[in-house]
Amino acid sequence: MIRAYESICAQQRAWADQKGIKVDNDGYTLRLRDNLFQSLSPETEEEFKSGKGDELGSGDDRGKMQALHSSSALVLNVFEYWRNRNVDEIASVSGAPKGMTEMRFEQSHPTPLGGIPPHLDVEFRGIGVSPLAIESKFTETYQRHTKRSIKEDYFSKPGLWVTLPKCENLAKRIHEEEQRGTSFIYLDAPQLLKHILGLTTTFGPTGFELLYLWYEVPSSEAERHRTEIKNFGKYIGDEVCFRDMTYQELFKVLKKCPSANENYISYLGQRYLLS
Repeated sequence: MIRAYESICAQQRAWADQKGIKVDNDGYTLRLRDNLFQSLSPETEEEFKSGKGDELGSGDDRGKMQALHSSSALVLNVFEYWRNRNVDEIASVSGAPKGMTEMRFEQSHPTPLGGIPPHLDVEFRGIGVSPLAIESKFTETYQRHTKRSIKEDYFSKPGLWVTLPKCENLAKRIHEEEQRGTSFIYLDAPQLLKHILGLTTTFGPTGFELLYLWYEVPSSEAERHRTEIKNFGKYIGDEVCFRDMTYQELFKVLKKCPSANENYISYLGQRYLLS
């Protein structure tokens, strides 16, 4: 049986071949522009340059965004289109409250621990409404090579989790599991907890919503991943506003948006939905 990761890579390679896009042996386009629906706006380019992921590359070194299976390329192909259009429209499709006026990529929210915080893929903000933060996954869910761990530092600073006792209990559980089997194989629960901690530091525990947006490949892997998402939600309860959505669910609503033109919808359908 073909694993979900290999299925995505094969699908993306087939799309590139159909479009006549040259790709190297590792599945990277020779030019960044070939992997994107549209060129990056100056604002978006600056946000990614300020990020930590080396997505754009430098000089002769290719960037991670040039990979056909790149999560950041998926994010940009879906969201960048809206940067200079009606931001509130795409934000609403993502489940945000009405009134969003600003969209940013690669945003981070430091915690009292310092160090390099994880970067959110997309963040919507507006006047008088709670921000919506989005953590996006494409193939990462199905690769499972990242160690699901939390450092001891997250338990040594008094009061760090004072408003998040349920999240703290889950973090401790994950930390204790490091020496044996983990409850989270497909879901990067530690990363989500770090996002929650940073967002809470900035906005307070009820001052934001965190959306986990992921690409579903019908498989036993996806089913296990979905179960882990539900378990994560049960652990943290109503301590923060957390929910998940698949890209497939997003696309169903997105293609009905008045501002979504035919070329944009066709690109996303052919590349990511096989339609």
